[in-house]
Amino acid sequence: MVGKICGTAPVYASLDAIFSDTSFSFFSCIEVKNTDVLYAEEKALMMKQGFSQLTDFCKGRYCAHQALEKIGYYAFPILRDEYGAPIWPEGITGSISHSGDAAAAVVARKTNILGIGLDLQKREIFPSAVLSVLFHDDEVASFLSIPSDLADLYAYAIFSAKESAIKCFYATRQYLAHLNEIVIAMDWINGTFSAFIPVTQNSKSFTSDLELMGRVGFDERYVFSAAWLI
Repeated sequence: MVGKICGTAPVYASLDAIFSDTSFSFFSCIEVKNTDVLYAEEKALMMKQGFSQLTDFCKGRYCAHQALEKIGYYAFPILRDEYGAPIWPEGITGSISHSGDAAAAVVARKTNILGIGLDLQKREIFPSAVLSVLFHDDEVASFLSIPSDLADLYAYAIFSAKESAIKCFYATRQYLAHLNEIVIAMDWINGTFSAFIPVTQNSKSFTSDLELMGRVGFDERYVFSAAWLI
């Protein structure tokens, strides 16, 4: 099933649809508050965190556990590296995201997918003041001509795609990119995009020669995206 923007552009109407490829193992959930879903090592990471952070962490880790179990990885604590990124089992790549009361996680074997980034954004009014700071001119131009009541949706779609790309660049090249470094070329007709870092934005050849592929979608409450490298 697909949603539509401007009455013509089909995009993915669910995260499940984005990950319809059998290379991915995906799981999403809402309102997991019980810390019993965490392993002891994961609980130790969150001992000094506030309630809201704890519930987000529980939801994300629960989704990640379920996604891993689908491909045969059971009872694997998902710890964090120095930048807070999840540490996955050897030979596995994955990503976790949460927003509002929802969370989701996706994993894949590196024999199929080298790296992946997932992002989930609750639909709200997009802060227009940051457009010129975070977005490139071409990105803004891609949705300036649409009806004003859809502008927030388009802006969040590009923002979410950038967040997914950041996670994927880090997973594949251990480079933590900034939002304004990444350029998103969105295909609004098919709900797909490419993401890259122009050499003018970053002189590191190991990132500037990469182009990630991705998908974007939305439902009544959330905008979501994923970017990956094969």
